[in-house]
Parts: sequence; C-alpha cells; structure tokens
Amino acid sequence: MLISQTLNEALNKQIGIEFYADFQYLAMAVYFEERGLSNLGSFFRAQATEERGHGLKILNYILEAGGKAVVPAVERPRSDFASTLELAELFLSQEQGVTRNFYAMYEQALNEKDYTTHIFLQWFVQEQLEEEATASKLLQLVKTGGEAGIFQVEMMVASWPAGGEEE
Repeated sequence: MLISQTLNEALNKQIGIEFYADFQYLAMAVYFEERGLSNLGSFFRAQATEERGHGLKILNYILEAGGKAVVPAVERPRSDFASTLELAELFLSQEQGVTRNFYAMYEQALNEKDYTTHIFLQWFVQEQLEEEATASKLLQLVKTGGEAGIFQVEMMVASWPAGGEEE
C-alpha cells in the first residue's frame, strides 16, 4: 500500500463528505427549483455533480495507491431552509469545512513524506479556493439583495460558468 492507514481512513472519510455534499447541493437545487428559480437550481445541480466527481476522484486515487476504498453511507441532507440567506450560509460553511479537511490531509501527507498523496491533494487545496470564493460571492449577493432581491441573484447566477467557477 502506497498510502498510510491514517491517510487511507481520512480519504475514505472525505469520500463520504463529498458524496454528502452532492446530496446537500441537490437538495439546495430543489429548494430553488420549487420556487421557480431555475438558474439557482441549475447552479446547485452543477455543484452537486462536481462534488460527486470529487468523491470519485478520491476513490480512484485510493484504489490506484493500493489502499482500501470504502463507499460510505450518506446521511439525509438538510432540505428545509428558513431563507435563502440561511441556505447560502450553509453552502459557505460546508465548503469551509471541506477546506479544513483537505488542509489537514495535505499536512498529514507532507508529515509522512507521502509526496504522491501530497501532490494529489494539492489539486483539491487549489479547488477549494475556487469553491469558497464562489460560495462567498453567492452569500454576499444574497446579503446585499436580501430575500426581496433574489430575482436579481437569480439573473446574476445565470451568467456564471457551469459549476460556479468564475473566469
């Protein structure tokens, strides 16, 4: 096995977090789509697909590194939100938690001199910069416009590239 048991377990845990994010963002998409906000719905559907891809990327890495990949059970995502602001805050909070996890694994790989895993995780560390920036931007737009300005946010999100990343 090319990765330590500690990193193998942390990566498996992260697979579950990524798959949970897939479901959470799908639930957020439904929240918007039920309100006729199809651009925000599409945005969160793309986010969900991206998170599932992240989980599969980690799963494939574990297998290539000779580790033991585990597909975890995923808890039911939250689907009721008091406001768009509450949803946007959860989006940012979730991405910040993922960033902390990747930082910890990145540091663990470096401490173990597991340079292959360290390099693999570098992509995710960079990806989280984009994810947090997008979540922060959405939160700021929601705060600025308020619930009454959600249609403006809906129109702005329509111009964002797929997956939410900015050019």
